[in-house]
Amino acid sequence: MTETPYRREPGYAERYRDHRFRSGSGSNTDRREREVLRALLGRCEAGSGLWLDAPSGAGRMSDELPAAVVQVDRDAAMLIAAGPERPRVCASVHALPFADGTFAGVLCHRLLQHIPGADERATVLRELARVSRGPVVLSFFDRCSLQHLRRTVRRWFGKTRSGRSAVGRSRFLGELRAAGLEPIAVQALRLRFVGEQTLVVCRPRPRA
Repeated sequence: MTETPYRREPGYAERYRDHRFRSGSGSNTDRREREVLRALLGRCEAGSGLWLDAPSGAGRMSDELPAAVVQVDRDAAMLIAAGPERPRVCASVHALPFADGTFAGVLCHRLLQHIPGADERATVLRELARVSRGPVVLSFFDRCSLQHLRRTVRRWFGKTRSGRSAVGRSRFLGELRAAGLEPIAVQALRLRFVGEQTLVVCRPRPRA
């Protein structure tokens, strides 16, 4: 099945690249995300070879990966905003156009909180496991957190839904294992049970 090209309003990719994580609370989030990613990468061993950043957005986190990077996003404008320094592929993380075990490691950052259904998450997780022969680092929103509770209460009082979804940590770790990924370490961006954003580093289970 051919996926419909993904488009946002003109200029969104450049605004996201230039402003979203460079001012106010965004800059603090950027700093914490980078610190946590570095810490988790320090907990695992990766062989030599290319890494995959999928979805890469405008490439904010690609510099944190320990080797050369291929960037994948379904939004062509985001890939253009990322610049020409790295190989870029316009594709969906649901169906990655790479052979099994192509990459020495994979980063999937700030995607899964936009996927509310377990079946769809499972498709993405299996694809990430399939194309990696080394560490897979993912982020998700933990529903067992004060930040998620606050978001829920605000919806009760008529606040428009943010489009972001959270899942319990134990359930998400179970989904990772079902997809062929063995969690190595989990680290919340803030204290656990306070902030939603949480990162996990996994290793793919050996293929038969």
